[in-house]
Parts: sequence; C-alpha cells; structure tokens
Amino acid sequence: MNILKKISLGVCGVFALWILGFAGFSLTAITAKPQGVNETTDAIVVLTGGKNRIQEGLTLFAKGRASHLFISGVFKDVKKHEILSLWDGDHALPPCCVTLGYNATTTAQNAQETRDWITGTDYSSIRLITGNYHITRSHMELKHALPGIDIYLHPVKQSDLSLTSRYLWELLFSEYHKSLYRFVPLLLTPSPSLSPSTPEENT
Repeated sequence: MNILKKISLGVCGVFALWILGFAGFSLTAITAKPQGVNETTDAIVVLTGGKNRIQEGLTLFAKGRASHLFISGVFKDVKKHEILSLWDGDHALPPCCVTLGYNATTTAQNAQETRDWITGTDYSSIRLITGNYHITRSHMELKHALPGIDIYLHPVKQSDLSLTSRYLWELLFSEYHKSLYRFVPLLLTPSPSLSPSTPEENT
C-alpha cells in the first residue's frame, strides 16, 4: 500500500468519525428531554441566549421546584423587575429569591459565574436550563466548574427551530465543534474544589 493510499484511508476514516460524531451529537440534542421532571433541586440555573429559557425557569420556580433561581449572562441594562414581569402564569412567583448574573458572555463564563454564585452556599443540586442544542457543552462546562454538585439537565426547545430550520443545523454544527474544542482542555484540567466563602446575599 503506497503512502498516498494510506493518507487517503486515514482522511476517510477521520471524516467518517467526524460525521458519526456530528450525527450522534445532533440526535442527542434533538431528542434531549428534561431529567428528573418531578425532582426538586436547591437551585434553578438558567443560561440566557435563546428563546423560552427564562420563561421555563420562571415556570419551574413558580411551581416550587427550587428555592432559588439564578439567571446567568443577563445584559447589563436589564433589571430584575423586567425579568419578573415576563411571568404571566397561574402560580405566583415566590417573594424571593431570584439572582441575576451580569458577568458572562460565553458558556465558560456562565459556568464560572454560576460557580462564583454557588460557592459558599450549602447547595448540592441544580437544574440547568438552556437550549437543547446547547445542553451538551453547557453540561460539560458546569460539571467541570461545579464538582460534587448534582446537575439535572433541562433542555428547552425553541418553537422557531424546527428540524427543517437551517438555523437549527447551523447551531448544531457550531456547538458540535465548540464541544470538541473544549473537551480536551476540560478533560486535562482538574476541577477546582468549591472552597467555602461568604455566601452572596439572596436578592
């Protein structure tokens, strides 16, 4: 077997693995469903960036599925009362505790912001709400940032992203490669322990 044939077979093998990986990644995202739908967690964590995420977080919070709602990646000029005004459900929202995080613009920063917020609390479980196409990478990041914390995945489907939507497949394509890019660094970097500190006041 000459060298060109070996190179060609190698390239074909890598391409086949890439295709299978993308297919598996896409299928996982498209068919993903919320985990432990009847479970109550210490906190609900919503990562902004897509439709229906905040509304889903408010819905679960109003149903008493957690004692605290943390929304990461909020725009600087958005106030809490504007977030709460989005709620129009049958159940009243609890009088507290909703906290907004303003310091994240990427998924890695979402994980760090959530880590900073949860450090010093006695929370041992969270429900992670984000888009279904984003759930794999966000889980990777938060699992690494929050060692020892149980994470229930709660993917949200956007009504404007059907299987025939080109934008959905563009998002999946992008997320697949971002996940591949982050996999090795997260695998090789030890998860930092959640050292105790003074908890942030519940606001």
